[in-house]
Amino acid sequence: MIIGSGLLATAFRPFYRNRPDVCVYAAGVSNSGCTNPDEYAREKDRLDASLALAKDKNVFVYLSTCSIADDEIRSTPYVLHKLAMEERVRTHPQHLIVRLPQVAGRTPNPHTLLNYLYARISRSESFCLWHNARRNILDVEDVARITDQLIANPAIRAITLNVANEKSYSMMEIVSAMEKAVGKHAIYERSDARGKSDPYLSIDISPILGVLDAARVHFGDNYLQEVIDKYYGQGLAR
Repeated sequence: MIIGSGLLATAFRPFYRNRPDVCVYAAGVSNSGCTNPDEYAREKDRLDASLALAKDKNVFVYLSTCSIADDEIRSTPYVLHKLAMEERVRTHPQHLIVRLPQVAGRTPNPHTLLNYLYARISRSESFCLWHNARRNILDVEDVARITDQLIANPAIRAITLNVANEKSYSMMEIVSAMEKAVGKHAIYERSDARGKSDPYLSIDISPILGVLDAARVHFGDNYLQEVIDKYYGQGLAR
């Protein structure tokens, strides 16, 4: 059972569209900069309805965000909403809350970091680059494979876990990888925003390390470039 129709829901559908014992809630507000309370109210109502419908499921999976650890945006409507939704999900005795970093995949959502960079670089448009910042990039297909392994273990319930890459990348590394995929040089102005306090310097994924092999997920030295090439390489339609 999949709730949602976007990037994450599509990745999970092959695993759980015919599994009535599992509910994966992969819906929600897609723009982290949203300030419209109506959007958040709609998701709250949808989540409450889904929790009621799935009260007897063996597991209720809620996809949240690693940005909750970011003190600079912890008081934004988006993060406050995610925290509130996590608390509602914890009322389900068999919940599994999965916090995700920047997810890479094929989506028309213009608000994702990678889509933003692709648009600016491919159109030779200038942008501001926080060169001291770091971001954690994870292929959406790897999100589904890792989470599938977690769901398969009935002991992994009533818990909140980070499902992320074992390495966070500097924005310079990410822009460089996008330049190679697009075949164009980026035009940007450097900003000194973000430094050692950046929460993406370190995301604790130690609880999931034991399932990576079974999920066939390996974070090699070329992981970032391979993922960006996969979704943004020259000739690929956006």
